[in-house]
Amino acid sequence: SLHNYFKCGGYKSVHWRCGERYCSECIREAVQAGLPPFSKCNITDIDSYAQIDRGPENLVQVNYLNEIVGGVPNATFILTFRNMTNWYKSMSNFNNLRQRFEAANITGLPRGVGRNVSEFSHFYCEYVKRVREEVAKYPGRHELIEIDIEDPTVGWQMEEAFGTSHTCWGKKNTAKHNDTVISVEELQRRD
Repeated sequence: SLHNYFKCGGYKSVHWRCGERYCSECIREAVQAGLPPFSKCNITDIDSYAQIDRGPENLVQVNYLNEIVGGVPNATFILTFRNMTNWYKSMSNFNNLRQRFEAANITGLPRGVGRNVSEFSHFYCEYVKRVREEVAKYPGRHELIEIDIEDPTVGWQMEEAFGTSHTCWGKKNTAKHNDTVISVEELQRRD
C-alpha cells in the first residue's frame, strides 16, 4: 500500500528491490561494513523505501533499526498499525509467513516465539517503542508518522502528511482468505 501510494503521487519508490539487489541484502552488507545503511544499494534519488525487508528472515528495519535511523541524514519514518488479530490471521493464511516469523531469529522475537497473537502483539509493541525512542534521539532531523492501515480515513491522513491525493491510498497484497474475521481463541486453538 505505501509503495503504491507514493508511486501514484509521483515519488520514486522502491519495494523490496534496490536496483538489481534486494534492499535487505545491500543494507545488511553496508551496516556490517560500518558504512551508511543505503550506501551499497547502488541507487540514488529515491524518495521512498516502502519495504526494505525480504521476509522475516531479513527484517533489517528491526535488526538494524539503530543503524538505519542513525545513518540516514534526514527521513520520515512511517509506522503502520493494524488490528493485531487481523495481522496474525493474515500472516497465518499467507503461505507460511507466520511459521517463518516463528523460525527466524529477529531482534525482539527470538526463534520459537510467535505462536499466537499475544506473542506477536508483544513483539510489535516493543518494536514500536524502539522506533519511537530511536527517532526521538534525532529531533529536527527525522519525523515519525504513525498510521492505522485499517482506518477508513488513512488516505486523508496520508494526503495531509505528504500532499499526495487520498485517492492514491488503497489496499494491496490482499487475498480472499483475509476477508473473514477469526477470533483470537480460534487462532490460538490452531497452534
